[in-house]
Amino acid sequence: MRTFFVSGSDTGVGKTRAVAALARLLGGTGGRGQIVKAVETGAAAGDGDAACAQALAGTDATAHTLVAFAAPLAPLAAAAREGGTLSLALLAERLAALPACDWRIVEGAGGLAVPVDPDGRDWADFAAAIRADLVVLVVPDRLGAINQARLTLAYAVQRGLSAGLWLNAVTPPDADVAAANREGLRSLGLPLWAEQPHGPLPAKISPAFGALLAGDCPNETAPDPLPEPLAARWAKALADRTAAGLRRTLRVTDPAAGWLNLAHNDYLALAHDPAVLAAVGRAAPGVGTSASASPLVTGWQPIHAELTAALAAWHGFPSGLLWSSGYAANAAVLGTLPGRGDLVFADRLIHHSMIAGVLRSGARLVRYEHCNVAHLRRLLGETRGTGRAVFVATESVFSMDGDYPDLRALAELKREFGFFWILDEAHALGWYGSEGAGLARAAGVEANVDVLVGTLGKTLASGGAYSLFRDEAVRDHLINQAGEFIYSTGLSPLCAAAALAALARVRELSVEQPVWQARSRSLRVQLRQAGWNAPEGDSPIVPVRLDDPAAALALAATLREGGILAGAIRPPTVPAGTSRLRLSLSRTVGEAEQARLLTAMAAWRAGGAPLSDMGGMPMLRSTGILPVGLPDSGRPSRRDRP
Repeated sequence: MRTFFVSGSDTGVGKTRAVAALARLLGGTGGRGQIVKAVETGAAAGDGDAACAQALAGTDATAHTLVAFAAPLAPLAAAAREGGTLSLALLAERLAALPACDWRIVEGAGGLAVPVDPDGRDWADFAAAIRADLVVLVVPDRLGAINQARLTLAYAVQRGLSAGLWLNAVTPPDADVAAANREGLRSLGLPLWAEQPHGPLPAKISPAFGALLAGDCPNETAPDPLPEPLAARWAKALADRTAAGLRRTLRVTDPAAGWLNLAHNDYLALAHDPAVLAAVGRAAPGVGTSASASPLVTGWQPIHAELTAALAAWHGFPSGLLWSSGYAANAAVLGTLPGRGDLVFADRLIHHSMIAGVLRSGARLVRYEHCNVAHLRRLLGETRGTGRAVFVATESVFSMDGDYPDLRALAELKREFGFFWILDEAHALGWYGSEGAGLARAAGVEANVDVLVGTLGKTLASGGAYSLFRDEAVRDHLINQAGEFIYSTGLSPLCAAAALAALARVRELSVEQPVWQARSRSLRVQLRQAGWNAPEGDSPIVPVRLDDPAAALALAATLREGGILAGAIRPPTVPAGTSRLRLSLSRTVGEAEQARLLTAMAAWRAGGAPLSDMGGMPMLRSTGILPVGLPDSGRPSRRDRP
């Protein structure tokens, strides 16, 4: 059986006439056919759209209506008005109960994104659930058609549907508008499957759509032409990145070469700490080098449970999980906990892993201005009373800017609006908070965080990551639903041993935090005095804005020649026009190392390096709280980023 789903860009666009025309075409191929109206509103089932389409088509296909409501409203609103029931599961169940047939045309109600389930799932979800072979998107042939066509088709393709456009003249179109619509759609490469004139039922079918109906060719959904050979496509993409100064390369860096390494994230210099190395050596004979299985099989060993308990106690959380990487942890948490229909408010500069998770979840992602708590509050206020679940996701210390939000203000927002708070502490561990437990500890808001994500591969000198939970049900949900946990080999037990030893060292060394933070502030002051565009702050991440990607690469290359490693960060890792040198400090970078860096940077600039007008550019400013227990040094505790 072949299934065709007919939807549109809006209500009143002529879907039923398109269904009738399509039914007449399919009727000519023979076989048993069905015309199905999924949800009828504003009319009884007997005289609804399915019966109308059947009469217009003059076909032997049978007409069916799955659900009907008298109120002329959107499906869920009509159901609520009558105290009725409507869900995607109900529609799918009733459709499956219809008699067998050879082809079936199912018509939706309203536009493609209209919800048909209380959880927010819409007609696109329904089309996927019934495994529609083709999705016909009806767009009215009038001014505005190009915009409606692009938006609706883009949504369908994003949802993985095999879709094309049906241009329908609901009213007699203006000749110039009609011609412009067709030319515009074709010039954009959009699949225009059919053109239906006003009045007469027959539609003009494109050869491509005719072939699809006959089953003779693959689906024509993507607006792009057939791709060039793959090798040529990839070569062109690399050439474009090279021309823009954005091509990435992989190089070997020998840790034994004596570098001044300002590019790694080993903030407390524990990756080669004797105590950590000794702990790994002691553990290896007993635990082996690999977990060798998923945590749900045999890959969760006593040492994993011990590390998880130690991390939970460190942060004051009841429970937690370990992950193979920080990317996996964030993608799992934000890809599994929010669901379709939920809202996720996220700082505009959150890590790619968090964005990837939200997009996979199906929740709506809303980005608020970087570290702008006032903007977040306005957005939260607009959602009050909607009944939708709300999540807020942010980093504490941001990985590319080294700044941080006002966590106390975020905690106040949580108390006011009751959202679910997910905080990534990857770059704050060790550097802030009593016992090095991070910025939430320093701000005194740890108890307000619902899920805390931390990394083992930075300050904790190991590999992998962890997430901690206030509610045991959240942990159980991830164990049962997160593919990153279910289908990945568990964390190496040697990584767990290293992290346990590093955690003990972090607690010992945390009393030195004021020294490290003072060095960070001092380096920033010296950079600005030398004319470099560096922000205020005290985190271990010090960005030096160059804006031009070529300048960032050139400076990093010159430093490398002098034995200094620093990251050249370019788009798309950072926004366009904000390329930078990223300096990553550790507790072992003192005055001598900073002087060596500043001398090398000055020599590069004195050599005539092509820089942006650094001296005349406004300095970046971080936004955040003043860490607990540190002297103010003249800094305001809350600072606005320009």
